[in-house]
Amino acid sequence: MATPSQLVNAVSDATGVSLPTIVDIDRKLVKGKLRTKGGRGFNAAKMTALDAARLLTAVLGSPQANASVDAVERYAHTRVDKARSSEKLFAGAKLDDLAALPARHGFVDALAALIASASTGSLAKLMVDAKDGWVPHIEVFAFTRATRGRIRITGLPSGLTASLEYVPTTVETKPARAKKVSRRRDPHTDEGRGDLEQSRRITERTILPIAKLLAPENQHE
Repeated sequence: MATPSQLVNAVSDATGVSLPTIVDIDRKLVKGKLRTKGGRGFNAAKMTALDAARLLTAVLGSPQANASVDAVERYAHTRVDKARSSEKLFAGAKLDDLAALPARHGFVDALAALIASASTGSLAKLMVDAKDGWVPHIEVFAFTRATRGRIRITGLPSGLTASLEYVPTTVETKPARAKKVSRRRDPHTDEGRGDLEQSRRITERTILPIAKLLAPENQHE
């Protein structure tokens, strides 16, 4: 487990974003009731995979700390785009805990589950059982203006690739043949806002150290 201070330091070290910026983002999430709170010392809050996922989503989803809460809430309300995702999502990839995600989960839920899986779940077990020091290749993207996300895991021992795309709930997420889009305008999509899209990406170089930090054996009293 980890304290808030340990988590913000780990995220800063892994992503290269300055520590003051990560601390500011963390404070905004606390104020927005999107991060576990606690006291000091022995009573300090113990960070969860969801806390880590929200902090990373805020970093990925907005370049400005003041928009952290908005970014997390937007990505929390995304859904899987079945037309652009692996047919059975995580099923068959020996990632049982990730395959157990509910059908209507969002980007933040999946990122939290990924971190938990790499910490103490099926992904951690695959790495422990590997005889050659294998680690998965993980890519987590956030396309900031369109509120679209992607989580991709490649190089799995099963030979499979798990790739999930997430879109706002205002966009129809059934297979592309339906070709339906909600009539309600989502102000955070790229509709009517020009052709320039921006994205941010993290990899296993961020996910795995944070997952390790959250593992019980790394609990600091």
